[in-house]
Amino acid sequence: MTRHLYPNQAGFTLVEIAIVMVIFGLIIGGLFGPMKTQLENLDRRETLDTIDLTKAALIGFVIRNGRLPCPDTDNDGQENRAGSNCSNARGVTPWATLGVKQVDAWKRPLTYRVDTRFADSTDGTGCPDADTPGISFEVCSSGNISVFDGNGGSLVADGIPAVLVSHGKNWSGPGDSDEQENADNDADFVFRTQVNGGYDDLIGWVNLNNLIGKMVSANKLP
Repeated sequence: MTRHLYPNQAGFTLVEIAIVMVIFGLIIGGLFGPMKTQLENLDRRETLDTIDLTKAALIGFVIRNGRLPCPDTDNDGQENRAGSNCSNARGVTPWATLGVKQVDAWKRPLTYRVDTRFADSTDGTGCPDADTPGISFEVCSSGNISVFDGNGGSLVADGIPAVLVSHGKNWSGPGDSDEQENADNDADFVFRTQVNGGYDDLIGWVNLNNLIGKMVSANKLP
């Protein structure tokens, strides 16, 4: 049987196809924006959880060992020490030593800085009270790390013994002085809200009062 095509059976014109494609693109674009934001929020939440778990592991390490761990400076996951002292005050999280996750959501290790007086094997830190055997700090001790709300800004926290930094998706974006402050080698850090396309670091630190309280509760400090 011979089939006949009639004018009203013609397919879509190029113009009609183009219109459909434009509409389809707008729909996909409208969905992609919120989805991208949700995925980024999930990455940040995952990283904050990693920071919180690492902080808890640091406290547990102190209770067991009487000191904070030294940073990992050769990327093997183990703390690096030179005799009774840390090889360096700054490195990455000694994740294998602590038994925690190695990287953040962007597959990079957390920067870890410690006041080495809290991580050495020397009893006490020069407080007037008698040094507690096996503990590298005392109730009156204070850390040398500070956190600000911006480079050269107002103080957020002071006397911190240890800090953890995820440098976010952009890893210390060029031109952002706040992110550069978190990437240099001094004891000052910046904790502030995220800026779209700019600052996206995530910061966590060991609270000195909480640390001392945990040690007293565990009968490690008088």
